[in-house]
Amino acid sequence: MNEFTVLREHGPEPTPLSENVLAKARADLLTEINAATRRPVRLRRRAVIITAAAAAAAVVAGIVATSGTDTPPSADGPPPPTTLVRFDMPTLPPALTPIPDGMAEPGFTAEPGWLAAVYTKAGTRPGEDPSKISVTVRQSRPDAEDGRETTYDGKPAIINTVDQEEPAYHSLRLTWEWSPGRWVSVSGQGDFADEQTVRSLAGTLVDTDQRLSLDITVAPAGWELYAFKGAGPDGDGAVTSLYDPRSPDRLLHVNTMLGMWPDYGRFVEGGPLPVVAVTINGRAGELVHLPDDRWMLQAPLPDGRAFQLQVPSGFTQQQVIELAEGVH
Repeated sequence: MNEFTVLREHGPEPTPLSENVLAKARADLLTEINAATRRPVRLRRRAVIITAAAAAAAVVAGIVATSGTDTPPSADGPPPPTTLVRFDMPTLPPALTPIPDGMAEPGFTAEPGWLAAVYTKAGTRPGEDPSKISVTVRQSRPDAEDGRETTYDGKPAIINTVDQEEPAYHSLRLTWEWSPGRWVSVSGQGDFADEQTVRSLAGTLVDTDQRLSLDITVAPAGWELYAFKGAGPDGDGAVTSLYDPRSPDRLLHVNTMLGMWPDYGRFVEGGPLPVVAVTINGRAGELVHLPDDRWMLQAPLPDGRAFQLQVPSGFTQQQVIELAEGVH
């Protein structure tokens, strides 16, 4: 099973990073990572501040985006009662059509405010070749700082470049308003870090109605997509996270596993703890209620894999079951 690893200790407040440095860190994080460990995912309580060092640690751990999953209720009292509603995962970014020769099918990743498709060279492992293409969709206009104003397809656009010699890193990003309120960026890294190349790639984009593979169809009212990481070749290690924008430390996570973890109550945080047998979409699952009112649940998927759901405090047992039944 993959472990959704989170960093528990806060370092000193980092120096604010430039947009170019952040762009490089984001590009690095967009690489599909298939490393895995064999312990169950565990909830953590402390929020995470992702600095450049933390981002590097996240890549080593095999994740794309992470955060603490809960904080204790504030002095003002517990959160208000939670209402569950239908949740629609966002559609994927426009697709490169056709995919350039020598490039593999894209992987997908997300953080609050953006969702990206990442194309890497076929047959290469992460870190072997820095050349990649990413297509990112945002719901708001990105910061134009350090960018050059231009036009694309008759619309205002922004060009951002990073040219770093030691260590070598080169990228170019073209951003424009794809449709009202929907901004698209096409980024070329390494061999693709050329303005004419990126403009040509942008011209091949086609809208799609496909959605992320680890689907959540039930969520607390008002919650949004926080992060996503695609599965490895064997289907293990996909992660989808939602969060409450009104209280950003409150998150729920779903991750795929190759199978159910035996003796589940022993290995969750604070275990051994009692396990409650539950039925999720007609299949036998297991639920653990942690002492601080958080929840962990594992259940099979129809294709023979399993998933694990992590839910913060403030939910009832029945609501946790309803959330789990919305995982596909």
